[in-house]
This record gives sequence, structure tokens and C-alpha cells, in this order.
Amino acid sequence: MKRLSPILLAAAAAAFACSKDSTAPDPDVIDGQEFAAVRTALDTALQNDPNYQTLRQSVFQFINRATHMTDASGEIRIAGIQLDIDAMQADTPVVAQLSGVLAWRGYNATTRTVDSVVFVIGTGLTPPVDDSLRPSFSPDSVGQATGFIVHQATDSTITAWQAATGALQVTSASYGGGSTVSGGGLTLTVYRGTLGGNYHIGATQVGNPSNTNNSAASFATGVRSIKIRITGTIP
Repeated sequence: MKRLSPILLAAAAAAFACSKDSTAPDPDVIDGQEFAAVRTALDTALQNDPNYQTLRQSVFQFINRATHMTDASGEIRIAGIQLDIDAMQADTPVVAQLSGVLAWRGYNATTRTVDSVVFVIGTGLTPPVDDSLRPSFSPDSVGQATGFIVHQATDSTITAWQAATGALQVTSASYGGGSTVSGGGLTLTVYRGTLGGNYHIGATQVGNPSNTNNSAASFATGVRSIKIRITGTIP
């Protein structure tokens, strides 16, 4: 499986650190402790996944808004993610176009845990995107995606399931003007807007494939989303 370049991550670090976002009042702003619980659940469950480790450092720090939705299972918060890399390293193109969704339920402010987290990531940027979920994917393989369901108990015990079947569909994407910074030979532009689509995931427990889980969400009218575009030359 091709990995998102760790060299790209290191080269872009200076630009990432410089990007700021407005702090104007917004009902979709994520409480810092709540998002820390979400990230802790994912960090623990996916500590050995190289693509996730790159995304958590290069993308997740910009996610500070998530749409509130209600479905048959109660309230869910959802944020869209898109990453567009078109850079060069020596004479070799480093290209990746990814779309994903981060969703969670059941934040407990007392224990600072979150009951469940779903993270789905696939290839493709411009709608329509229709990716099939599988246990792993290559960022340069069109039509592929993967996903995870993570449960965090109130004592912080983590249980994780990895996608076996399912799909990620992106039906719309709309963004305003971006905020651009440069550093390390690269230019990074952060756009904020909305992403529309849906996902459904059928997953097997990591270490115990006989135990299955599933999750689904439809957000056809759009949820808060972030798109990051990276261009330039990797040293």
C-alpha cells in the first residue's frame, strides 16, 4: 500500500504551523476537550496506521468545526475532510486527492471520553466520488476507501473495527476563498465550506474478526468541511 509521504509532512510543517482560523462565534465550533477525546480514541486505535498518522498531523489540526445532526440513533457530529496534494520531489510528482468524513457520538464531559468515532477516507476530490470500502487502500488508487469504527468506554478502554465492506460517496463540495501560507518550499491553502454525501460501513473487530459492527450516515444537504491544497517543491 502506498503511503502518504512522511517527507511531505516534514517539509510542510512550517506552513501548517502558520495557518490560523477565525475565532468568530459559531454554533458548530468544536469544544477543545471534546475534540481531544475524539483524537485520543483515534490515536489509540490507529497508532500503527501510517496514512492516519500523516493525516492526523497535517489535516486534523485544522478541523475545528463539525455539523450537529440528529438521526435515529440520536445526535451525531460530522466534519468533512478533503486533501489535494500536487507537489514535486526532485523530478517525481507527489500527487494525492482524498476525501473523508469524521463523525462521532456520545461525548461525556465528565469522563472526557466519546462513545463512538467513525473515520472514513477514500480517493477522489471532485464530486461525484463513489469509493468502495475495504480493509486498506492506496491513496493513488481510484475508487478505493477504508474506514474505522472506534468505541471508547468511560474508563477509556478502546475497541476498534476496520472496514470490510461499505462505501463513501461525495455528492457535493462547496468552499469559499482560501487562506494561503508558504513554508519549506511548499504552499498550503486552507478552504472552509461544506461537503455533501453519505457513507455506510460494515466492519470487523481488530483482533477478533468474528465480532462485527456497522455505521451509516447521510449528509446530503452538506456538513462543515475543510479542504487543504498543498503545492510546490519538496526539498
